[in-house]
Formats: sequence, C-alpha cells, structure tokens
Amino acid sequence: MKSNYNNIKELTVDFSPYISAGAFARICGINEGQMRQYSSGVRNPSKKTIDKINEKIRIFAEELAKVQITGA
Repeated sequence: MKSNYNNIKELTVDFSPYISAGAFARICGINEGQMRQYSSGVRNPSKKTIDKINEKIRIFAEELAKVQITGA
C-alpha cells in the first residue's frame, strides 16, 4: 500500500482487501452513495472533501495504532 494517491478510486482499490467501501465512507463521514461515485470515478470530490477525507483517515489511523488486545 502506498502513501499518496491521485484519486479516491486508487485509494479504495488498494484498501478494498481490508475495508469495505461502506466502512470507508463511514470512517470518512461521507455518504456511502457519494463515496461510491468517487470510487468509481463518476464524480470527483472537491478540495474541501478531499481535505476532510485525509483528516478522517489520519484520525482513524491514529486510533487504530492505539488498539491492543490484552486478553487470551
């Protein structure tokens, strides 16, 4: 997985083995139908939406990095 993507479609293709499109939309705070349009290339997100997605991904990654299983 790379760290820079040219568009949402590239990102969702790389993430698809690990996270569903619906889950990705929820993480990013984007309507699932709208995210599908971005993922398929039908529509392009605005700069503001791209900034929002980047911020939500960063926050999710920080939270995920804190996860630790302590029980057996």
